[in-house]
Amino acid sequence: MLKKLLLTMLFISQLTFSQTEKVDYELYSLILSEQLEFGLKSTVDSIILINKYENKLGNFYEFYDFKPDSISNFDINFLSTNTGNDTVFVKRLINEIEFRKSVFGLTSDFGLSPKINANLLSTDKLNIQSISSEKYYSFFGKKFKRKNPWKRIVKKYGTRNVVEFSKVKYVGNLASVYFGFHCGGLCGNGRIVIFEKVNGVWEILTSINQWES
Repeated sequence: MLKKLLLTMLFISQLTFSQTEKVDYELYSLILSEQLEFGLKSTVDSIILINKYENKLGNFYEFYDFKPDSISNFDINFLSTNTGNDTVFVKRLINEIEFRKSVFGLTSDFGLSPKINANLLSTDKLNIQSISSEKYYSFFGKKFKRKNPWKRIVKKYGTRNVVEFSKVKYVGNLASVYFGFHCGGLCGNGRIVIFEKVNGVWEILTSINQWES
């Protein structure tokens, strides 16, 4: 009886993990298509995916000073600027305490990210080549002083579009992912994308700029 119960619990845990993993890849795909606009053209887009994200920004993601009962004018102005003046999102942060608490939890600590399977994101319009974080940064050398790193990357992979994803964080019907997009010495940006599940469907609620070059 005990053995049967343990097997049942194991099956349920594996099923839950499988369902969560499926949603993770659904959200990654939304970023590729809706934020970066890859895989939408008649021709095939090619990108390089860093298969396991390494947090090199520390706690930089905590983009406002959280207080359960208020949000400062500084933070409101910061968020308005870095969400492209997303007034609906900012008003919800101002007016909905529980929403503000959830968003704070979604915008900090993106460490310990899982390894991502590029094959689960590739489509007939999107060719994805996988690369480790160590391999990617090796092109730049110690202290980023190696010459022509992007020329080397293009020569080896045929593209300069490099994407990295953090783990997916969930709070209720909200989720978030940090992504970094690198395409040259002065080309790229990093954003936190916040999703909301509406009528059973995950949608991008907003994205918050973290850096740009």
